[in-house]
Amino acid sequence: MVIDSVIRKKRLRSGLTALALGSLIVIGGCASRPPPPGGDLLVPLAAPAPWLPEPSDKVAARAVAAALASDAPTLKSAVAELNTISDSHKGADLDALAADLLHSTLDDPEAYRVASEKLTAGWNTDPALDARLQMAIDDDLLALAWQRRRDTWENYCARTFNAVSQPLGQALFNGFVLAPLQISTSVAHYLASFSNDEALPATDRQALALRKEYLARNPKASDAAFVQGQVAGADAKLAKTMRTRRLRTARAAEKSGRYRVAGMEARRALFWGPSPEAEKILAHSKARNAEHHQLFERSLEATPEPPGGRYTASSRQLAIALLRSSGASQPLDPDLLETLEGESRGTGYASGQAAYVFALAQYEAGKENASWKTLKTLAGQSPAENGMVRHAAHLIGDAWQHPYLAYRDARARSRNKTLRWRLFGQFATANRYPNLPRSLGLLLESPGIATALATSPIRLIFGRWQPDPDFQRASAMLAYRYLGLHPAGQHSEELVAWLFDYETSRGNSVAALRLADFLPAMSDAKRAELAEAASAQQLSGAERIKRPDRRIQALRFTSMEYPDNAAGRLAGLRVRAELEDASPQKITITKDFLVENPRVPGPAGLGLNPILINGEVEDGELHPTGITLLGGLTLRFDLIGEDGKEKSPPAPLYKQISAERMAQLAAMLDETTRRNELIDPGDRLVPDADRDQFLERALLGLADRPDKRPTAQSTYVYQSMRERYGIVRGRESILPFDLVLQGSFSDLNLGAFPRWRPPKETPDIFLYR
Repeated sequence: MVIDSVIRKKRLRSGLTALALGSLIVIGGCASRPPPPGGDLLVPLAAPAPWLPEPSDKVAARAVAAALASDAPTLKSAVAELNTISDSHKGADLDALAADLLHSTLDDPEAYRVASEKLTAGWNTDPALDARLQMAIDDDLLALAWQRRRDTWENYCARTFNAVSQPLGQALFNGFVLAPLQISTSVAHYLASFSNDEALPATDRQALALRKEYLARNPKASDAAFVQGQVAGADAKLAKTMRTRRLRTARAAEKSGRYRVAGMEARRALFWGPSPEAEKILAHSKARNAEHHQLFERSLEATPEPPGGRYTASSRQLAIALLRSSGASQPLDPDLLETLEGESRGTGYASGQAAYVFALAQYEAGKENASWKTLKTLAGQSPAENGMVRHAAHLIGDAWQHPYLAYRDARARSRNKTLRWRLFGQFATANRYPNLPRSLGLLLESPGIATALATSPIRLIFGRWQPDPDFQRASAMLAYRYLGLHPAGQHSEELVAWLFDYETSRGNSVAALRLADFLPAMSDAKRAELAEAASAQQLSGAERIKRPDRRIQALRFTSMEYPDNAAGRLAGLRVRAELEDASPQKITITKDFLVENPRVPGPAGLGLNPILINGEVEDGELHPTGITLLGGLTLRFDLIGEDGKEKSPPAPLYKQISAERMAQLAAMLDETTRRNELIDPGDRLVPDADRDQFLERALLGLADRPDKRPTAQSTYVYQSMRERYGIVRGRESILPFDLVLQGSFSDLNLGAFPRWRPPKETPDIFLYR
């Protein structure tokens, strides 16, 4: 009898391997080919052999009972007695497990870590047990906090080392004539890089959280006062960091005129401590917001007509005509339009009304350019003399109301960005030091900018095979917006032609094919080629969908949309194959995984016939694909076909197994993968909630009632280490240095230098960004 240890929370995990309790129940099976000639796919489950407990079993059971009852004296005596017993049932690790069981009753976590460290030294225990004990030893909050603090200093040291080694390595290849300039430039960038650092880096924030957790767990520890001082200092730096972040956002919002956001960010900055700048931004944003609300309330007020008459008879006539035309959805009278056109050329409030209404009438009549020209003339007048000026200016400047003008402006900006990127490369789009004054940042980047400008012809030659940044995205969005508002507008043909070229250049054949319907007739060959590319793109996108129901829906749409294309016909076949092979689960266990982990196919696991993985094709052999769990109690065994080649498609055999065998397989899979992960961190079990849910249901005997929801399907594949990493797995060097060979055609720069590799980030680092 083998028992596993009680963890510090005194929970026991039984290490006794349960034998099978019943024989294989074959409910039925259909096969696409006869069973392998060597025998059945699965061997019968053997009944548990009778046995009588020996002294080690009885003492171990007494120790477990004492641990569950928190009876420390009885547990201590049982463990001492167990060390003196030697019989056939006593496993090699029973003494170590019993000692860990006794150590788990210690109230002091530090004492438990010390005891676990002694237990791992010289006991020659199981590697999985050693790994679990090592995890307990490493779970020292203050030690982990010191490691995170050490990572901070190592990052600084690596930055310093790399700032010197890179220019020296480049000088060896490019000559030492430019070495002083390169070293001085590197040092300047090194010093400027500290402007991007925060008062409390992410690794120090991890250390702060660990120290706070230590104080919460051990409020009366002897070093609590010292740790509290460290926490207080780090809290002050954290407040400064968060205040700086909020102030930076508040400045940007205030500069762009978003005063509500600026005020909100200023309040957040003040939450972390007093700040005169935040108070100033908050006061300014409150004043501007109050002014905005006053203007908003004023714009909604109905002001009475002043004495002497502000509104003429023509104004009343215009108002009546507008009310009549809007109710009947009829255009304005031509005589009224002629009158409005004449009055719009004047000045004053009445002429502004006439010009605004006349522009709207032109717009509704399909004369877009004339309408915007009238509004532009109106927007150029004085707002103090004409109350309609601000309304006209708003229509012209609103990208939703005037998308064509916004499109032209975006096109001009994108051309400028493209030209700057061609000339200056990365310096045209990136600002490495946003916290420094703009002039100082340009001064630091001036050597690189000069080099990029001088080598721009080389970049133009060799850069044509590299993807360019998409500077036209905003222009395309505005063009689509215009076509949505005005499908038959004056500029629709121009925008459709430009969008067709844009979508074709970025490989979006589906959109290009839709736009081709609105272009002049193109040749049949070109349209057929475009349809083939669009169908292939649609099929590729459908195959990337993970959910089976949505994937089938996308495939069906592709087959209906492109019935005359090869990809459309293939999509139709895929729909049929998906429906024929549909199953609640598709969890695959490869053949190499079964060979590498013999306990899974063994009698305590699936009970697979050994001839299926013995490497002999003549007596029946599993295909490299292996076995697939299809949900419920159904398994698919992929065998090598009659041609005997592993590269050929497999020959599937479908079998239903008993609930006991499925539970046994699920338990062995879970135990084996978790044990492998403890022994070798590279053999990591990738998280998959649907896989874990299926295995948990199988362990509880609920596998015969499969969860048929599409979102519950798992496509996880259990692979061997060789399938993951190849024949030889790459290992990182113990030393934190890499030899870098650097070359660039864009600036004709060569170099070889050592680079200090920064420490690896922990998986939870994103919580502290």
